[in-house]
Amino acid sequence: MTKGILTLYLLALYQSDVCAFSTPQPNRQDFIRKLAIGIASVALPQVANAAAIENSEGRILRSDKCAYGEGEGCESLAGDNEFIKNLQRKSAEKKEAVQKENLIAYQQKNYPDFFASLSPPKYMVKKSDGTFNLYDDVELSELKKANRIKMERPTAMGGKVLDLTQKPVMVLVE
Repeated sequence: MTKGILTLYLLALYQSDVCAFSTPQPNRQDFIRKLAIGIASVALPQVANAAAIENSEGRILRSDKCAYGEGEGCESLAGDNEFIKNLQRKSAEKKEAVQKENLIAYQQKNYPDFFASLSPPKYMVKKSDGTFNLYDDVELSELKKANRIKMERPTAMGGKVLDLTQKPVMVLVE
């Protein structure tokens, strides 16, 4: 297949050179030939990459997936190694907690600025169960006067590490 595309590429090059000498004014055929040359020059590297995937070194790109210790590829990755199997098991157990932490981090990084840009602005305040409420300026100032708002630094890795990629969060004291 690559030889055929290479032949077409060389033929298009040859014909474009012949046309360039015989016709001084560009025309539709000349444009189409040059377009074919451009397409062939883009297609050839992709065909070469596809050929690389077919050989043994490229098979890793098509390996089965193993995420959170789950998937068809986990068993082949672990082999007989009990340590890897143990890590995969622990990862599967923590899957829901990690996904929830990622969702909360996404919400805390993206939503506060959006709600603050509204007219009138709204402010996200985290409740003790991990959900968020929105308050306007008046409601928020009343909560602050009643000392029902405290500031908290978000954490990562199950609370082990401060997440410095996030802003401090207002937390409702109940």
